[in-house]
Amino acid sequence: MSAGIISSFLVWAALLAFIFRIKNRPPRVRILIVVGIIISGLIPLSGLPIPLYIRAGIGDLSIVTQLLLSIYLINSLAGIYSTPARKVAYQQLCIFMLITGLWFYPTTLGLTYFDPYRFGYITDSMHWLILGYFFFGAIILLLLQSSWTSGILCIATLSFCVNSLESTNYWDHMIDPILMIGSIIFLMSSFIGQLKKKPEKKHPRQSF
Repeated sequence: MSAGIISSFLVWAALLAFIFRIKNRPPRVRILIVVGIIISGLIPLSGLPIPLYIRAGIGDLSIVTQLLLSIYLINSLAGIYSTPARKVAYQQLCIFMLITGLWFYPTTLGLTYFDPYRFGYITDSMHWLILGYFFFGAIILLLLQSSWTSGILCIATLSFCVNSLESTNYWDHMIDPILMIGSIIFLMSSFIGQLKKKPEKKHPRQSF
């Protein structure tokens, strides 16, 4: 089974895990829900499992997205909540990927004469520029004390070296539109969450 097919099952599982809020459930209930998710992903609909229709709609996800979905599913199954430091690390990774997408997609869609997508092929002489770009990103995340998000970029790069996706383009291993949308949603929700946090007011004691 290719990583592209696995990505569609990860999306299906993550979607159901979010809908049923399995992280908030007791351990036994979490296990039952996970079993139900696995079974639902294998039930054929018109001859194909439901997750494969997701793949037909959105294509193969990048390895970075697949790793983030895997982490989300593992944490949901184990009932692990993100620490403030882990949330900051997510924000840093999302900001980097969002900045990347903001210049990458407009240029790739033909809005300029510069097409960085072709540099993603290892046969292109400028391929080293894209490798250097994500290497620089990994170093920045590492310096920001976000070693595990830096590791995600490194693992995605290694997956490109072993051709884990059907695509032979490096960009397809590192970024995708779903990751961009997810980054925007996560950053917006984090910002709104910060606005909702108000300092506790100390009420003076009342004397009777």
